[in-house]
Amino acid sequence: MIDREILATRLSKLREALRRLRPIAAKPHDDYMASEIDRALAEHYLRLSLEAMLDAGNHLIASAGFRKPLQLRDIPLILGENGVIARELADKLARATGLRNRLVHGYTDIDHEILYTVLQNDLVDLKNFAIAVARHCGE
Repeated sequence: MIDREILATRLSKLREALRRLRPIAAKPHDDYMASEIDRALAEHYLRLSLEAMLDAGNHLIASAGFRKPLQLRDIPLILGENGVIARELADKLARATGLRNRLVHGYTDIDHEILYTVLQNDLVDLKNFAIAVARHCGE
């Protein structure tokens, strides 16, 4: 059974992180690249948004009894397989887990050119995830 409070908390964290990313994403490229603070905030809030997406997805998977994810990238894929989110969105979010891993574990230095591109083009995927999950759960 879905714990609506847990799910609502995760989706709220996701929406809040996206809200904080919007003004950073709206900045011109050169302003973003020149601001150490904006770059650090982008890393932080993007990591939080990806973590919230994965936590919400994992909760749904466990609640619904879907197959268990073996790795984080499986979480959106399983949701796509089961019609919670569109498969195309699931594929995009599965790829985004690689960015999440770099942000969390610091495998490599963060390439802020890539992060800026993500801010410009991919935040909508996280927004669409929140909408789809809320719709699926009747919220």
